[in-house]
Amino acid sequence: MKIPRSRRRGKSKVFRANAFRAVGISRLIRSDSGMNGRVTKLIHDVYRTSPLMEVKFEDGQTTFLPAFSGAYVGKNISYLKPEMLTTGSIQKLGNIPPGTDIYDVELKPGDGGKIVRAGGTSAKVMEVSQDNIAVSLPSGSMVRLNPECRAIIGRIANAGRKEKPFYKAGNKYHLIYARARYWPMTAAVAMNAYEHKFGGKRRSTQHKSKSASRRAPPGAKVGSIAPKRTGMKR
Repeated sequence: MKIPRSRRRGKSKVFRANAFRAVGISRLIRSDSGMNGRVTKLIHDVYRTSPLMEVKFEDGQTTFLPAFSGAYVGKNISYLKPEMLTTGSIQKLGNIPPGTDIYDVELKPGDGGKIVRAGGTSAKVMEVSQDNIAVSLPSGSMVRLNPECRAIIGRIANAGRKEKPFYKAGNKYHLIYARARYWPMTAAVAMNAYEHKFGGKRRSTQHKSKSASRRAPPGAKVGSIAPKRTGMKR
């Protein structure tokens, strides 16, 4: 019997991110003292949508960070220096003025940067207060963060990665395959009966119940899981 898609996604290695292909871990360094750093390398990482820059700081620490637009080898950047608010500088949110583009933002002080890390993206500081900092995310939502959280000033490089058309479906197939996505997707009702719970002849499955029990096994736990109600609202 063929294993349904919903069950294979939890078992098969096809749907796992190929983290072993990553160049290294990208995170902000752990230090509370102000200093300067220098971009020593620009690296293409197949695991990410933006290039990485290797930054070496004055205290000897070296780390990988998402490269900002305009980065080059030999570029000097500042770390926790409030008077240096140039592109690429790493600052605390409390020291960044409203209207500034930022990326690689920490959700909690010291976590190394968790959000706004995709190529071509940036967030914006909207409101600064003593208690929290309002940050507008690329999705349009607003979050309020601790002023001690750090971020990098600027916009991540590789902004034009989505502008080139695919031209043919084969190119998109290879891109999605490299990202461990499942594409193209076949409708469940178009499958055979042995392939999916909703499979079979279309005429006989159009009105089949799409509800599944919360205690259903993984192979049958498809459709609406334990819904409170079904059908159209009137």
